[in-house]
Amino acid sequence: MKKLVTLCLVLFMLAFTAVCFAEKTYTNSGMTLTVPDKYAELVLVDTPENDDRGMLFSITEIESLEAAKKQDVSWQGAGWLFGIGRLNEEAFHQLRCEDVPGYVVFAKDADANYYIYYHPTDVRMIREDYSDPNALAIWSELYEWGDSLRETFIAENEGLTPVKFSNTTLDAYLSQVMYKDDVNYTVSTTEYGPQQPNGIKASDYISPLVQNVTYTYLRDEEAPDGEYVVLYFPEMDIRFDFFFQEGKENYIRQVWSNDQYEQLYKAEFEDETIKASEIMHDFYREVVQYNSLGYTADDMVGTWAEKFAGRGNIEIQKAAEEGKYDIKIHWSASAYQMAYWEMTAEVTGNGAELRYENAKHSLLTWESEDKMTEEVQYTDGKGTFDLLSTYEVVWNDEIDHAGDDTVFIKAK
Repeated sequence: MKKLVTLCLVLFMLAFTAVCFAEKTYTNSGMTLTVPDKYAELVLVDTPENDDRGMLFSITEIESLEAAKKQDVSWQGAGWLFGIGRLNEEAFHQLRCEDVPGYVVFAKDADANYYIYYHPTDVRMIREDYSDPNALAIWSELYEWGDSLRETFIAENEGLTPVKFSNTTLDAYLSQVMYKDDVNYTVSTTEYGPQQPNGIKASDYISPLVQNVTYTYLRDEEAPDGEYVVLYFPEMDIRFDFFFQEGKENYIRQVWSNDQYEQLYKAEFEDETIKASEIMHDFYREVVQYNSLGYTADDMVGTWAEKFAGRGNIEIQKAAEEGKYDIKIHWSASAYQMAYWEMTAEVTGNGAELRYENAKHSLLTWESEDKMTEEVQYTDGKGTFDLLSTYEVVWNDEIDHAGDDTVFIKAK
């Protein structure tokens, strides 16, 4: 009988332990996060909806919340450890343009959503007695768990691919050049001096400096000697020097506050043959060539034909309002059907680039010589037209990508 009582007691204790210390699983927007049993009772997990940062899971230490309450501390974010968020591609590009700490991009899914590990840039731990030797130890263990959670999250959620991005000031400014149309900057060397990009689309040249690359800080090295390409942002008085010295082509120096401060970086590419200074130099030479031609948006007026297949035509005419242009695009789909766009575009920057945000796209179908039907696809299309230094027009359709990898030559 005594043995039976003992066995029952052991079984009860095991069941009690399993209930009290079982791992907990949370879900939000189709994603899962599991908190191990040893931390399940130590943290509070929120699952926000429609969060500005795309936050899916936000994890806070319960002990810090309780300590803050007892001390009447109304500090927002007390005890916050980390969060996991998801951003679509456009929001991700916006985040990359911000020179802010506190996030790590760690995964991507098949729909071009990016997964972000958010973390505080200061310590949010609160205790009634900070002399308690266990106080920092528990907090540190929870923080380390959060730091390792990224691998677990990828394994737990099917369809995620690990990615690696650095988060430096250099990343932010290169992303601005890559993704924004209204950034004020120049590129220069001693050969031709500072040049504004004008009609040149930087993303066609510098994407290797933004994608599939990480930048690491070099703390104990001197900047290379010799010439370099300068990327300068006058409004912020900050520049980045891309060095040509052999073996140091991936060294970049950041200089700011009237040359008072410097920071040296090294670019590490997935493709080890890429050299950062060569990319910037090619971009610079294209800008110089383009600027020497002196093209303006008026040089785009006329009819442009698809260079190779010849099925598409772009008609550009000056509109009644200064600085705006009426554009029509005809693209043959078959003997009886044609894709058709019409929009009004306006000049952006100082060069030969036209941007539109009001395009109407239709499919025109001829049932007979006298009967045609129009099926409207959308009325809010957006994109750009750029005149290249080769005197060819490139159409960047941001909705359907109909003009991707296509150039148009002057027909009349």
